[in-house]
Parts: sequence; structure tokens; C-alpha cells
Amino acid sequence: MKTGTTFFAFTSTLAIVFFAMLFTGCSNDNTLEPTANALNVNSDVAESVAGAVGVESGGVVDQVGDVIDLTTQFRLGKTSADGFIDQREATYDESTGTWTLKIERERGVEGAVPYGTWTRVFTYRFLNSEGQPQKFFVAENDTATSIVFNIVDGDGYYKNFRMSHDLKEIQGSFVATGTNTDMVTINGTYKRAAVDTLTTEKFTRISDHALELTIIDLKGPKGSRRNLAQKVSGSITGTFHADISFDGERGYAEKTVDKDIKIVIDDGEATIDVNGNLYVADVENGQVK
Repeated sequence: MKTGTTFFAFTSTLAIVFFAMLFTGCSNDNTLEPTANALNVNSDVAESVAGAVGVESGGVVDQVGDVIDLTTQFRLGKTSADGFIDQREATYDESTGTWTLKIERERGVEGAVPYGTWTRVFTYRFLNSEGQPQKFFVAENDTATSIVFNIVDGDGYYKNFRMSHDLKEIQGSFVATGTNTDMVTINGTYKRAAVDTLTTEKFTRISDHALELTIIDLKGPKGSRRNLAQKVSGSITGTFHADISFDGERGYAEKTVDKDIKIVIDDGEATIDVNGNLYVADVENGQVK
């Protein structure tokens, strides 16, 4: 009798555990439990930050390229080649020594992926060794030693295989030094607000976000921006704030996100630290690898 009682208790316990597990698995309150398809909010933040840094996504490094362009003779009007179109218009204010430059830029073919199109309005001043403005980078055999460069306005859109991006606002203030040497160093601030729609196999989420960055000694060689992503190195710190919603099933609990960001750029890669979580992005295409 004792053996039978023990066996009955054991099998009863197994049955209780089984039905408890079955009930838990069927509960509608567990959609945010970790699964094979569960998302991580930090990886979504990293994707948005990667786009805000990349060249083909119109990010920080793309604007670094615009500063570097000013250290050589670049053409106004329309420039086109396989996969890109640039339209540049510039005016000069004699009273302030300030240029205003408008750029319309397209990367890729509309309707294809990846694709991007954006406009930027910049102001810039060439300064000599005494900090005085001169009209051109080289004026009367005097090469400007620094460039003050501001992003005044802009809009744009790009789409890659994971995300579509609608820019709402962009501003920046850069100072490029050593422009009379082979290596240009850029410091400054950069602000960007946008709506990113990130899509994976199961989840679609909309990130309405603002990014504020401090650029610390980003360096690149003077002259051509060809192979720009491979040439630029340095670091960036900042903050990321977003309100996140899901179109359909929710993949993680966070709705409001505030993250500290650190970025190290070198050899074509951006290592993005999101509150201690590391992601590596391709600087050229602006995507996490």
C-alpha cells in the first residue's frame, strides 16, 4: 500500500505541473515574455543611431564629408554618377564673410532598397590664422586654418532593409581645425529628430526620437571624400530619447526610452555603446552589422 500511495502522489504532482505549464503558456498576459523572436530595445536604439552616423543615410559622417569637401575645389551645380546625384547652390555674404550652401542629395534608385534623398542648408566661414574670415579656402596664397560650419536646416528620407527613416529636424555646429594641414579635425554638436519605422519578420515598431551628440576629434584627410567611411575616425557621445509604439503585437515593454550613447569610429566601423551594450555598424551604409 505504501508503494502505491507514493506512486499516486508522484503522478498527481506531475499532472499538476503539466497543467500549470500549459495554462501559463496559453495565458494572454505573457506576450512580453522572452521568446526566440523577442526584441531588445537597445538594438533598436543602435539601429537608429547607426543611421544617424552613416554616409549613405545622410548622417554625421556624411556632413563631415561636406566639411572636408570645402578644403578642395568642388563644383557647384549638378553632379551625378552611378547611384548618386548632388545638386549644390551657394551664395556669399560679403558683410559677414559667410557662405550659405544648399545641397540636394540622392543615393540609390527611387523605389529600390536601399534608397535615400535629403536636403541640407549649411553656412560656413573660412578663417585665417588670426581668426578673420576670408572668402575662399585659399585667398591671396593664404590657406584657411579653420572652418566654422553650421547645419541650419534639412529634411530627408531613407530606407534600408530593416528601417525607413523620416527626418523631422536637424541642426549642427562644427569647427574644423588644421585645415591647412593634411589631416582635418572636427569638433562640435549635432541634433537630429526623426521617426524610424523598424520592421522585422514578426514586429513593426515606430520610434519617434531625438538624438543629441557631441563630436570629439573626428579626423579625416583633407581633399576628396571618396571612400569617406574608411577615412574618418574619432568618437561621439550623446543621448537618445524616443517614444516607441508597435504596429501590431508588442515585442518589448518599453514605451519611453532614454539612453546614453557612446560611439567610436574607426576603419569603416562605428562601435555603438547603448548603456553598456555594444553594437558594430557599417559607417558607409548606416546599418548595424
